[in-house]
Amino acid sequence: MTQPPTTTTSEDVAVEAADAIPMLRHQIDSLDEAITRLVAERARLSSRIQTARMNAGGTRVELGRERVIMDTYRGALGKNGPILADAVLQVCRGSR
Repeated sequence: MTQPPTTTTSEDVAVEAADAIPMLRHQIDSLDEAITRLVAERARLSSRIQTARMNAGGTRVELGRERVIMDTYRGALGKNGPILADAVLQVCRGSR
């Protein structure tokens, strides 16, 4: 026997969308956890580079390198990329 075609109403779509929200939020939470873990790892590596550079007589911050990073984020994320890059760089610069 053939099943009659089902009709999807806007209410059905709204319920399905509402049911998806917790799952999607969980995925975002997982991504945020990974991002913070990666930024912390990046900060540790950045600190090691800063120490090595200063021990070699250089400066703690290399502005040319930071410009490359800003351009990378801009290329990947568009006009808001540098905003995120600046935040990451601030976290990774640390304070001495």
